[in-house]
Amino acid sequence: RLSPKSTVAPGQVAIGQRSPASVVLEILAWQTMRTSRRACSSFVLAGHPVLRRVATPVRGVAARADLPRLDAALRSALGEHYGVAAPQLGTSARVFLLRAYADDEPWIAINPSIQRRSREMVAGWETCLSVPGYAASVERPAAVDVRYERLDGTAVERRLRGFEARVFQHELDHLDGILFTDKADPRSLVHESYLLGDGPDSEAVCASLRQLAPEYEEEYEESAGEGPRGP
Repeated sequence: RLSPKSTVAPGQVAIGQRSPASVVLEILAWQTMRTSRRACSSFVLAGHPVLRRVATPVRGVAARADLPRLDAALRSALGEHYGVAAPQLGTSARVFLLRAYADDEPWIAINPSIQRRSREMVAGWETCLSVPGYAASVERPAAVDVRYERLDGTAVERRLRGFEARVFQHELDHLDGILFTDKADPRSLVHESYLLGDGPDSEAVCASLRQLAPEYEEEYEESAGEGPRGP
């Protein structure tokens, strides 16, 4: 999914020099390109049945004994991205790894759940390693009260906000057989070729997206530094 706007590729135009909508599209193009390159044979892609199953809870001695191996595999697969779930590696287990900031240490969530959702809904751009090359805007609760377990079995309850709440919800969807495209605003779904200027009628497509972008700009602005860091 998209990083907060503070993560900008070398050579990109800084906010303040361009309209907010144009900057969003520039970051979007960079992020979808990274996602497309990262998605390789190690990731299960859209169409594979494991991505549409409700993942199996981690219960019992044998399942927990395998968690260190799964944790290592998820960390290796995560790379420079913000979240990856076990089903994306072909494993039907209710486990995912996430971080809210590029320089954060990723943290694992085992048997995660959402206990409460805020009434406030916020739209934001997302991408996915299992749907490479595409981006779309998804509306989600701005804050969530969550529960999950650590590797040692300790239960954790926290309130997440902003970008961290979005990543948690995106990854939890993977455990329930849901892809971000299922919840996306259909008007916003776009292939990277248009964002990079390579698709037919790219200028018209991007002009249409610029009209949508202001609707999503508030969350994009706030997510850059909001929310508690992972444990």
